[in-house]
Amino acid sequence: MPRTPGHPCAALAAAVALAGSGVAMAQSASPADPAASGDVLARPAPSVDELMKRLDTLEDRNRELEARVTDLNRQQGEEWLGEQRAGQIRDIVRDVLADSDQRANLSDGGMTAGWNDGFFLGSSDGRFRMNVGGFVQSRFTWSAIRTGNYNTSSSAGSQPVFDRKDNRYGFNIPDLQLWADGHLFSRDFQYMVKARFYEQVTTNINKGDQNGSSAAIPGGPDFSEIELMDAWIRINMDDHWSVRTGQYRSPFSRGFLVLEQYQMSSARSVVDFHYALGYTTGLELEYQSDEVRSRLSIDNGAEDNLMGDIDAVYGANGYKIWPTGSFGGQNAPYWEQNAVFSVTHRIDWKPAGTWEQFRSYTSPSTETFGFLAGLGIHYQQSQGYQANQGTPGSDSPTSQWFAATIDAQANYGGASVYGAVFYNNVNAPGALQPAFGDAQSGGSAEDIGTLNIFAAQLQGAIYFAPKWEAFARYEFAYISGGNSNLSGLNPTIADPDPLNLLTIGANYYIDGHDLKWTTDLGWAITQVNPWFADVNAGWRPSQANEVVFRTQLQLIF
Repeated sequence: MPRTPGHPCAALAAAVALAGSGVAMAQSASPADPAASGDVLARPAPSVDELMKRLDTLEDRNRELEARVTDLNRQQGEEWLGEQRAGQIRDIVRDVLADSDQRANLSDGGMTAGWNDGFFLGSSDGRFRMNVGGFVQSRFTWSAIRTGNYNTSSSAGSQPVFDRKDNRYGFNIPDLQLWADGHLFSRDFQYMVKARFYEQVTTNINKGDQNGSSAAIPGGPDFSEIELMDAWIRINMDDHWSVRTGQYRSPFSRGFLVLEQYQMSSARSVVDFHYALGYTTGLELEYQSDEVRSRLSIDNGAEDNLMGDIDAVYGANGYKIWPTGSFGGQNAPYWEQNAVFSVTHRIDWKPAGTWEQFRSYTSPSTETFGFLAGLGIHYQQSQGYQANQGTPGSDSPTSQWFAATIDAQANYGGASVYGAVFYNNVNAPGALQPAFGDAQSGGSAEDIGTLNIFAAQLQGAIYFAPKWEAFARYEFAYISGGNSNLSGLNPTIADPDPLNLLTIGANYYIDGHDLKWTTDLGWAITQVNPWFADVNAGWRPSQANEVVFRTQLQLIF
């Protein structure tokens, strides 16, 4: 057992006792006095020299005792501290062993689990791993329009859009995604499955006001659909080459390859929404080095969102227009595919920076300079879906679709600049204008001629505080071409004015993109034709000077 260090009082008592014994010894050493044997007062008084000698002796003894007490305290203190350290080490060892046992007990194979920029489960040998996560966005949107040619109340029977409410606002959950990805057997066999809950917008905002003059479209609203997004398997053949198959993002434009949770503003830009192709299903070959990345996809075709919001229904007859005759290849059965041939290729060149820093549009002040440029090309031949080929009265001509884009981004460590240009050329003898719930209107395709679509966007951002970023974005789009059949569908929207949008806003990165607050304000400098609308993001068909305000909190888990 550890000994208790000596108390100062005990040391003082010992010193006094020794001093008393020293006095007695000194007295016994002096010459005997016969008269003193019976009376102390009869003893002779000691001389001054004797007193001085006794005092010197006592001081020497006191110094010796002090040295012994100090040495005893030091020895006892070192022994006590050494045992305390040993006890602490034993506690640490017990904790480590307990944690090891807990991890080993997760499964017979020794499974590990935890958090590493996301939750994960894995085998102890690293051959199997699953990362699980998702994100949720909560948004408030205010959309203010000016009614005009598209939605005037004076000609309700012929207006192409039934929405005549000047102000719409409220809270919603624009995106909620869940995913699981990882590898099996080794890091060379990778997978991903991702789905989201999304909001249908083919509701009464586009279906009309339920009076006879507006030819309202029947049907009820549905706000809780589940959509399959990514579902693919990748095989890494070596350090540079890989191949994947399944459903994935078309390797065309960065506007869609940058994930929803890493966008600069509250929602993807209107230009990206319409012209970035979206998801497809097929086979993709990829090459990646430190400076170059090339992706080639042979697939079921891109999502045709060139002329209008695919989730919205416009016009007195509730028509949509697919100039390519394609409904897209996302999560559709093989027998309903309408792409005769589809190929997409994108190449990226990165002379400076890392691939990781270009997963988003932002550039924190801690980053070094980076530059990325990309070129995407898409070509597709497609036919409108027919239940049986050669059905009498149902034409099935082939549409041609060519698309190209070039984009670039520069990160300056505290500021970033991004720009993109799009071009689409469509020869559309098999364009569809289906009524609500039908494959085609009148059982035949509509030849609307050749269309040329130009679009561009320019975006800049700068940090004005460690976690605060201001940004601005300008968007432009223009559609030309078409024949008299296009005007016959609805002359009000057949020859649209160019789209000009300006958006400014700010991001507060509470914990990077994992916890981010975004607020932005958009202004439509010119009218928003129904072909350019993005209702879910707040942009409704309207005359010029439409305003959209959004504020959103995002959490990635």
